[in-house]
Amino acid sequence: MYILQSIVKYFSVLLICGAVCLHGQDIYFVANSDSPIATAYNNSHKIAPKYEEYQNDTVYLVFQSSDSIYFVWTANQGISWTAPIPVSEGAFPAIDICPLGFRHLAWQSPSGEIYYDCLDDWSPPINVSNSSEQSSLPDLVVDSNNVKHIVWVENISGRDQIFYRTVANGMLGDTACISGFGSTLAVYNHPGISIFAPNNRIYAIWDCLDSLCYSPHQIHLRYLENEIWSAPRVWAHYLPMRHPSIDYSHGQPQDTLSFGYEDSTTGTMQASFYGGNGGGHPTQGYSTYPVVSTVGPTWSYLLWQEDSAGTSCIFYSLYYSYSGWVHGVLNTQEPARFPNVCGAYAVWTQGDSAPYSIYFADFGYPIGIQENVTASRINILTRPNPFSQKTDIRYQIADNYKNVRVSIYDASGRLVRTFNELPSDIGNPSSVIWFGDDDSGKELPAGVYLCCVSAENQTAIKNVIKAD
Repeated sequence: MYILQSIVKYFSVLLICGAVCLHGQDIYFVANSDSPIATAYNNSHKIAPKYEEYQNDTVYLVFQSSDSIYFVWTANQGISWTAPIPVSEGAFPAIDICPLGFRHLAWQSPSGEIYYDCLDDWSPPINVSNSSEQSSLPDLVVDSNNVKHIVWVENISGRDQIFYRTVANGMLGDTACISGFGSTLAVYNHPGISIFAPNNRIYAIWDCLDSLCYSPHQIHLRYLENEIWSAPRVWAHYLPMRHPSIDYSHGQPQDTLSFGYEDSTTGTMQASFYGGNGGGHPTQGYSTYPVVSTVGPTWSYLLWQEDSAGTSCIFYSLYYSYSGWVHGVLNTQEPARFPNVCGAYAVWTQGDSAPYSIYFADFGYPIGIQENVTASRINILTRPNPFSQKTDIRYQIADNYKNVRVSIYDASGRLVRTFNELPSDIGNPSSVIWFGDDDSGKELPAGVYLCCVSAENQTAIKNVIKAD
């Protein structure tokens, strides 16, 4: 549940709940913005789905208007959306959702600082950059331990560098400059961040322009493993290479490292893609701002902005392991730009004058995708809910799992109560009584808590409300 009472700024928007089918894709209007770059840029993640029971997605989207950032969501695959809710003044927001289902944002403030906030707790936004220098273009990813990893651009003595910092339990980690491998004139831009196997490596990618280098246009990639950053992997050329974007991933074993970038080394600007299913897939024409999303070992979604025909539009290439490549264009009848993609969902900005429109496409998951998404084999029932003194947490597990654990988290993601080594009677309900206390026996305040039942690689989550 999202709680934000301190901001009452009014945002007027026309909501249209209808679908147009273009090349087999369901296209829906989301909201209006008075900014032509509402979903820019492709380095940061603007859209994030929350997988609930039986793969019923709730999809969240962040975007910017002329002076503020907003978020909206849909619980029916884009058919209808909530009215935009203001978060803060600023620009270039990024969003991710942690394993507990909490929504985490990073953005650039009007004064040029990077802020982080969890939309599901009462804590105020945190100044991440905390610098007198100009900072911009953040991206973030949240790992399985609820640690937020944030990258951004910061101008140091007139030279843009890439910085990295973590937020964990409301505390800031050390700030690290992770660029700086070029000459004294090298500048770095458009950082993105994600997590890939093996070992849940934190990957960061960005572009570099080094005028003192024979190959001045570069894409840099590094990863963090065991608290040590790797040496950068560099793609370089004397022709432009820029605007990288990294796939949305949280370290799932079936997801391989994949990213896209603009590449003109063949003589024309292409949207080139690395890794993912189907391998790299260069495009033709004047292609910019590429984004990529992979789903398990089966499906890849590639989108980019195409400017070859005199007006910008969104092209896509979809790869399905059973049938190969499918190509298409979203013919929107007006300029379309700045796509962003996550899973089977994509968003972009379109229009040639204000108000600009934000649109959403549901490309759909292929038949057989259930084989790549682990459905929970655990059911939870809490009675009463809400409760004031105690609640009975009943769980039913379909398989013969051992080492069942019930964990209670507060709204900030802090673990407050744990029940270990609980019984599991296959196919039959088991239960544990929670008295609304923490592990020390201290009574917890009223509020929304998350009850997580885990057994081996299976986890189920349910909201529990403690009343006064």
